[in-house]
Formats: sequence, structure tokens, C-alpha cells
Amino acid sequence: MNKEFFLLRTFFTTALLICVITLFYSCKKDGELMKATEVVNISITSFSTDAAAAFAVVVNDDVVEDSLYNGGSASKLVAKAESMQHIIIKDHFTDAVLIDTSIAIPGKTASLTLLQLNADSDPILVGQSEEDIPENHRLQAIFYTNDILPDSIGFQVYGVHYDPNTFELLGVDTLATYPKIKKGELSEFMLIEDNPDPSIVYYFFQPLDVNTQQALPNQAVPFDPVNYSGVLFPIETGATGTEKHYINDISATGSPEFFDITSIRLISY
Repeated sequence: MNKEFFLLRTFFTTALLICVITLFYSCKKDGELMKATEVVNISITSFSTDAAAAFAVVVNDDVVEDSLYNGGSASKLVAKAESMQHIIIKDHFTDAVLIDTSIAIPGKTASLTLLQLNADSDPILVGQSEEDIPENHRLQAIFYTNDILPDSIGFQVYGVHYDPNTFELLGVDTLATYPKIKKGELSEFMLIEDNPDPSIVYYFFQPLDVNTQQALPNQAVPFDPVNYSGVLFPIETGATGTEKHYINDISATGSPEFFDITSIRLISY
């Protein structure tokens, strides 16, 4: 009995030793210990004003998704490069390269958003904010391509308080200031308060001269809260009511010498 137990113990000890030695040498290359491959979890969501648009997403030569449509999401674990992560976005139908860039991803996860804000323009890639957005607040960005407006503008959003009975002006809050927005480029996302009750706060916007930071001249309806004059900024919630990122367009009609302006929501997510 003892002899059988001794032989059995010797057998398992030897087998374990062989496994350890095999594992040790399998993790070596030319006598050097090999570092385990790092991975990163890439998540990407697409939003486009063109419902038929679809994109292929490649990260570090690994296909994350070959047909990412509007509103769609995809995620995949891919091998992480030592420094920058190489991202390629292609048109799903033509295979044309639309974005070829490298970004730093310090952690093990990355949440990205692909935005096509104009059907005739290439999409842009943004990192999705992980900030804790308070209730009754949103992250608001501005985008425009209008030919009447200058190549760069400033932009302000105001919350105007009126007495609900007398309509007397009670106060004006500057909710967000964008010192410079370039035509065809997405502005930064600014945290602004939004109250869905229009009887409490009315929202207006004003494009600015980037040099003086004063109201852009030649507007048909400049902002004048005392006389309830100006252009309303749309603040309605998105389709699901849970969106926290909003991107609005600015458009103008007329001529650079005299123009009307409006703003509409392009995308919310």
C-alpha cells in the first residue's frame, strides 16, 4: 500500500515538474522571457446624418466591424500596440479610407464615437466623455459648414429668465461660451444646464466675432433679451430622453452683409 502510494506521489510530482518546465520554456524566446500580449477593449458607436452610411473599423490591423451603420455599436478585444493605437475608418461600400490616425489609449478600454455630421463630408472620430454629467445638464457641441458665415466664429448660449406673469426680464445667464469654432470642425463639448420647461428659461444663441468676441455684425435679429429679440436655441431632448451629448448645426440665409441664422440639432447620443 505504502509502495503504491509512494509510486503514485512520485508520478504526480514528476508530471507537475514537467508541466512547470514546459510552461517556463514555452514563455521564452531565445532564452529570454516573453512578455504576454496586452489587449485593449475597443468600443465604437456610429452616428450619421446619412442613414445609409456604413463604415469599416480597423484597429491595429484587426477588423472591429466591417459594416457599422448609423446608430450601431461594435466592440472587440484587440492586441494593444506599445505606444499609439492605429485606427483606420473606411467606407463600407467603396473601401475608401476616410480616417487614418493613431491615438493614445492609456488604459485597457476605449469608448469611441464616429460622427458623420454632413452627408458630403468624412466622418470624425471623438472619444466619448466619461464625465459624470449632472441631472438637467448636457454636453453640447457646435458644427457648421455654412458659406455665408465666416471661416471661424465665436458662439454663446444664454438662458434668459422672464417673469411668467408680466414677462419682465429677470436675468440672463451665459450658459456656454465657445471662443472659436472653425468651419467644418466640431467644437469642444461644453457642459450646459438645460431645463425642459420653457416657462422657466428661454434659450438664445449668439454667434460672435472671433477677434472682438462681440456679436457678429449684420445679423437680421441680434440678441436683445430686454426686447425678447434674438434666435432661440433648440434645447429639446433627444428621441430616447436619455441622451447626454448633443451636436447642433448653425445655418444662415441671405448674404454676409445681412443674414438670418438658425440652429437645429444634428445628432444626440
